[in-house]
Amino acid sequence: MNKKKIIVIHIVTFVLLSLLLLFASEPLLNKFAAGIHNVGMWIDLMIFGTIGILTLTTISCLIFLKQKKIIGLIVILVNSFWTWFSLDLLYKYHFTEFHPTFYIPNWILIMNSIFATIGIVIGLKLIREKINIKTALLTDFTLILIGLTIQQI
Repeated sequence: MNKKKIIVIHIVTFVLLSLLLLFASEPLLNKFAAGIHNVGMWIDLMIFGTIGILTLTTISCLIFLKQKKIIGLIVILVNSFWTWFSLDLLYKYHFTEFHPTFYIPNWILIMNSIFATIGIVIGLKLIREKINIKTALLTDFTLILIGLTIQQI
């Protein structure tokens, strides 16, 4: 399949999924936030849902176009943000007057930082073409899923 066809298919997929989100958002809010949903929640669902759909279709398009360097850069950016978030929260817990309602345990923040650092290494290996796209994304997705799962404990 040529590049133009891949790009057109992904643009059409983005539009269709965005329309599906538009028509399904109100029933979703009625199902999962019955009695408490409002216009603000609907707008947030539309904004973040559309951003999520755009991100996933863009990554899918890059995978089909075999753009290892761009995908590696995205993996590095996501994991860098995850590392920053975990270490910043750990810093705030111990060195500032930050008192949230819910604390994430220190061991989870440290574990997430380790997973994110491994993800950064995976992104670098993908850029240097020492690992293939499928292995890199599956490994990074698994690390993120494990990190999010242990955070829910």
